[in-house]
Parts: sequence; C-alpha cells; structure tokens
Amino acid sequence: MSAPTVHHEPGATPTRVLVTGATGDIGKPLVEDLTARGVPFRVLCRRPAQVRAFTERGVDAVLGEFEDPRSLREAMRGCDQLFLNTPVDERQYHQNREAIDAAVDAGVRHVVKVSASDANPRSAIPWARDHALADEHLRRSGLAWTRLQASAFTKNLLVEAAAIRRGWLPQTSGHGATAWVDVADVAAVAARVLTDPAVQGRSGEDGRTYLLTGDRPLSYPEVAGILSTVLGHRVRYVHVPAPAFYGVLRATGVPAWQARGLVHQFVDVVRRGQDDGRLCSRDIPDLLGRPATTVADFAEDHRAELSAA
Repeated sequence: MSAPTVHHEPGATPTRVLVTGATGDIGKPLVEDLTARGVPFRVLCRRPAQVRAFTERGVDAVLGEFEDPRSLREAMRGCDQLFLNTPVDERQYHQNREAIDAAVDAGVRHVVKVSASDANPRSAIPWARDHALADEHLRRSGLAWTRLQASAFTKNLLVEAAAIRRGWLPQTSGHGATAWVDVADVAAVAARVLTDPAVQGRSGEDGRTYLLTGDRPLSYPEVAGILSTVLGHRVRYVHVPAPAFYGVLRATGVPAWQARGLVHQFVDVVRRGQDDGRLCSRDIPDLLGRPATTVADFAEDHRAELSAA
C-alpha cells in the first residue's frame, strides 16, 4: 500500500498523535478525519481484538490501559501530541491524571483534552467534578494544552429512540435548556486543533479552551417539537419526576453512582441552569468555517432510528 498524501492546515507541521478513545463516538470520526488528512497517528486500545482490527486497516495501534502508566508511556513514545478522551468512570480523574503524567514522562508537547461544559470541582456530578480536577492537573503539568468543553451530545437522544418512535421524549429536566452539540463536530474541532498550531494552546495559563455547543439552547420540549417536524410524527415531552427517573435508570442497569450523577445533571445543570449549562459559543463555526450541526440535522441523519414504523 502506498503512503497517503499528506494534507495539513496552512502553517501546520507534521506530528504524530496518540488517539485515546478511538472506538468511541468522538474517536471514530477523529480517526477518519486524521486518516483523510494524512496525519501520522497511533491509537490506544484496551483489547487485543481492537488492535487487530485497526492494524488490518493499516492503522498504527497499541495495547494499553489508563490504569497502567507504563503502557501509556510506551504508547506515547515518539508522539508529539495526545488526544485525551476518557470514558465516564468512577476513576475518571485518576485515569486522566495518569495519562497526563505519562505524557510528561514521554515528552509529549501538546494535549487536546475533551472536557465538559459543566466542569466544576464542587459539582455533585462525578464526571463534571473529575473533568474540572483533571483540567487543573493538565494546566499545572507544564504541557501545552487545549481543552474542548463539550455540551450535551445530541447522540444521547438515541438512548430514547424506542420512546421517540412511539411519540414520547421522557426526561426530568423540565423546561431547562442546553445547547446540544454533535459528536462529529467535536471530532472535527479536535482534528483542526491537532493539525493547526495557530489554534493550539500553550502551557500553564496560556492554554486554550473552546466551548463546543450548538447555536442556541434548547429545552427537551423544544427538542420534541423539532423531532416532530423532522420525523413527521408527533413527539411529546413527558416530564418524569427525579425519583422516578432515578428508578428507571437503576432498573435499566445504570450503576447507582452514575444514576445519581445523571439526576443531578438533568435537574441542577439543565433544569436549573447551574454551572453554565445554557451557555452558547461560536467556537465551532469559527474553527470549522461552517455552522454547528443542529438537532434538526441530527434527527434527519438518524431518521431511520427515530421514525415510527
């Protein structure tokens, strides 16, 4: 197989990137984008089968774990940048910290970290708190850093696909609003930042933060209206009291700590607007040169999954 033609952003320099979360909602489109650009990169995989699958596609893949600092350092060897995206986990702060420390040890120059728009070290939401603590650890690490603070993902609507097909959108957020963002937009911004030094942060207080949101905040009742228009069948918002919402989450297998966090997120951040949950930004159009993907766009793209039979 011949080497791909390399296409870099103006002013960019070739670099090798270690991509974490490469099989996830953001990682998959990021890998496709970096491949199309001809950017040298490596992916970190937790399972041998994932390594084999990437290797068969011609992608440099290595086995490693966030809980194994040695494997992280080995994976980062020869990499100039790290794309850091950790899964929601009770040890998410610890995993971020291990990756950041390994990046320091391995000589990585720049970290692009996925964070949350509601990150707050005093938050009752475990992942929002862990992101804030990890962001601060990154700021103090001496590494150059760029933080992508993402709002609520439109893809999370697919969790309610069965209910939406039946004409219902159940939630406990009332009329609280959030500026939904598409995971593909987050991936596209990550690719831009990883390939264009002009939009990258530096170390310490000179790092950069991009707030990744849709063009306006939308409540769940408004989202239900948009779904109705796009899908051609009526979708009604159904308010679920917080205790009942927690019970449904637990009944469907969500761990207690995560279910409590989700209730706090939808009640405190979305319904009550705490921790800047309603903020909007122009960072996506400014970085990508196009509008952010809307909820209507998302519904159109996923019509088959959301439409009534």
